Amino acid sequence: MRKNPNVLGVALIIISSIGFGLAPTFAKFSYDSGANAVGTLLARFAVATLLMLIVREIISRKKESTNQPKAKWPRPKLFGQLFLLGALGYFIATILYFTAIENIDSGLAITIFYCNPVIVVLLSWWLLGNKPSPIIVWCLISTLIGVAIAAGQVGNADAISVILVLIVAVEYAFYMIISSKVLPKVDLPTGVTIVMFGAATSFAIYSIVAPDSVSVVFPGSLAGWISVLMMAIVATVIPTATLYAGMNLIGTGKTAIIQTFEPVASIVTGVIFLSEPLTIPRVIGATFVIGAVGALATVESRSAARIIHQ
Repeated sequence: MRKNPNVLGVALIIISSIGFGLAPTFAKFSYDSGANAVGTLLARFAVATLLMLIVREIISRKKESTNQPKAKWPRPKLFGQLFLLGALGYFIATILYFTAIENIDSGLAITIFYCNPVIVVLLSWWLLGNKPSPIIVWCLISTLIGVAIAAGQVGNADAISVILVLIVAVEYAFYMIISSKVLPKVDLPTGVTIVMFGAATSFAIYSIVAPDSVSVVFPGSLAGWISVLMMAIVATVIPTATLYAGMNLIGTGKTAIIQTFEPVASIVTGVIFLSEPLTIPRVIGATFVIGAVGALATVESRSAARIIHQ
């Protein structure tokens, strides 16, 4: 029985979305221990970089033991491109988003940010010539409706924060498009390691050159550091790796749609771990998103099956 790369790609992106959706919960635990956003994010990416270095070394040694070619670091040009994906793409999206949600309801921020799939699909069509199929269009509409409903009632909006989230949505769309072109040029562990290193470097520089009003406060307890470790593993390394692997299989447009599962994961984890209310609008919105993802996965599976049996 042959493996279906489309179904595997969908599964990987769902895993990625769940991981990223856990990030706010781990961040909240870190904040409860006394840390602030800058300290939490710096620790998150520094730990993620160290973990990826260890993972990459283990994989390289395993390959050597089976007489497979050892993974090499890319040449300076490609290394620089991967580094900038983290140092600019990942860093800018993260710092702007965390800055925005200090002055804006997270529900409104999620709603604004998840116009991102529309941007990604349109950019993929424009830059890569990937014209969206009818099923992608319908799934896109369903997921956007679901995200808007699941975000719930939004509160007062700060104009600057709204603009920041819109910038993040556009910037992240370009980040995904560029990632789809650059990352396949290197093995996955090496690529993720360099991206994490780039993000950690930018946060380290930011913590040094930022104004005095932007202090760096790390977790003040063991529980806080455990939260950061979990954030680095479960909400950074694993979802980033599965995101890149899944995107290589199914493309940026479908990836952007399935990533709208992330706010559903955030809602569920918020209900379980942060005692947030599970409202009817959130359940309805989650149903739209999960239904769209399931429909896309089913259609892709049938399409692949027809191709295999031809």
